[in-house]
Amino acid sequence: MGKYGKIAILFHWAIAILIVANILLATLAEDLPRATRAVYMSAHKAIGISILTLTIGRILWRLGHRPPPLPGQLAGFQATAGRTVHILFYILMIVMPLTGWLMIGANGKAAPVDFFGLFTVDMAVGKNAALADFAQEGHEFLATPLIILIGLHVLGALKHQFIDRMPFLQRMWP
Repeated sequence: MGKYGKIAILFHWAIAILIVANILLATLAEDLPRATRAVYMSAHKAIGISILTLTIGRILWRLGHRPPPLPGQLAGFQATAGRTVHILFYILMIVMPLTGWLMIGANGKAAPVDFFGLFTVDMAVGKNAALADFAQEGHEFLATPLIILIGLHVLGALKHQFIDRMPFLQRMWP
């Protein structure tokens, strides 16, 4: 069975780690005092920008580099389910950061986001309370499907590796 290339593996693991970190930051920040919450959310925003940038890079890379073929013994419905999960991941990895950006930028109080002390990113898109509310609802709503997809992705890889005895983990392992 084929293995993904080094660049594809780097994109996969960098984005995966950043997504998990962002979920943890947002979850931990919920009940913190305002000043502490702001520190967590500043990192959350910078990581969100990183996820968006890396996802665009990953999509562009993928357009020029075909993934290794799936094993022939993989049932058709499982291959279709896997492709569907991957497409949904790509959609969420673009839409989640964009809804976060709109949520911040349309509230009329958007301060530039400090990108890990390297530079700032202007989030302002123009004050629009309805857009800010819609984006916030979307951002918060989409977190649940993202977490479900992560679970399905991990469980699917583990099932193929240990139950089906196909070397799926090796395909994406550095």
